Amino acid sequence: MAKQKHVLNVVTRSELGKGPVKRLRAAGNVPAVIYGKGTAPKNLYFSAAEWEVLQKYELNILVLKEGDNEMLALIKEVQNDFIRGKVKHVDFLEVRRDQVIRATVQVRAGYTAPAGIAQGGELEQDMHEVEVECLPDALPEHLEIDVAALNLGEALHIADVKTADGIKIVSDPELVLFHVVDPAAKAEEAAGEGDATEPEVIGEKEKAERAAAKAAAKK
Repeated sequence: MAKQKHVLNVVTRSELGKGPVKRLRAAGNVPAVIYGKGTAPKNLYFSAAEWEVLQKYELNILVLKEGDNEMLALIKEVQNDFIRGKVKHVDFLEVRRDQVIRATVQVRAGYTAPAGIAQGGELEQDMHEVEVECLPDALPEHLEIDVAALNLGEALHIADVKTADGIKIVSDPELVLFHVVDPAAKAEEAAGEGDATEPEVIGEKEKAERAAAKAAAKK
């Protein structure tokens, strides 16, 4: 299902540099830049509170609105301040509705559990996002992948995924998205790895014997 329209109100900013940016953030705003094909980058800012409201959605594309003007934009990069829990800066890419775009979307398992769960297995997710090509209005917020047919020991590759018309996954088709693992076999493998990497414990007596042997060899 294509995502709903999300709108973010923005304002053009002319003052650049650390000082103006610091004042913007202190006032509860976030600096941003929008890039466009064949056009110069444009410096913007928007309300941090308004951005926070949009975070309940899996955002990858939205409408930037300034007055009566609207621009459709992909979210290219978000810089976060993880200590303060705030967004620091956002880069956007302007796109056109009639041109195919390439974007990253989140991947989720479908609601129906794999057949391998009833066989004692556990579903593991190997990839959490893929790259797709489609028109902007067809870009989904996420891809829900049907894993119901996966049996114990089986894997689902990107090549196995069927997408809606107009959406093409361009990530490596051989990559694994999900697999059903046998937890008992996984535990045995982990135990084997632990035994192989267990360091040798040498007592004081053994250390002394080795030192004596080395000294005798030098004579």
